[in-house]
Amino acid sequence: MYDIEKCEKIEIEQGAFYLGESNKERSVGYLELKPCSSLPLHDRKGGIEHLTQVKGSCLMVVFDSPTGTNHKIDEGEQLSLEPEGVRHIHANPFDETSLTYWRFEGDIRHGIEGIRRSKK
Repeated sequence: MYDIEKCEKIEIEQGAFYLGESNKERSVGYLELKPCSSLPLHDRKGGIEHLTQVKGSCLMVVFDSPTGTNHKIDEGEQLSLEPEGVRHIHANPFDETSLTYWRFEGDIRHGIEGIRRSKK
């Protein structure tokens, strides 16, 4: 995993993004979600997203079917979001902060820049 201390922290209402190395082959970072919060429904075209739960638990709602599939990820567990661009929601319906490490195989630099721009 990438060292979180080397990441650029961008605070959001739901918690924070920690943005690490990003290039056309891969991007890495962390998503911190406060208890009882979630990100809006989204996708990340340009790469396959691999998640590892670092702290707490998270609930991923992956729209691989019309109603979506729920995946609870506990500390140490992993989930890959395939195919590329599948719509999903990162959620923390639990009582403690969630920290998820993410790694993308592919070029999602446009999405990373969008995160940066949204907080300026």
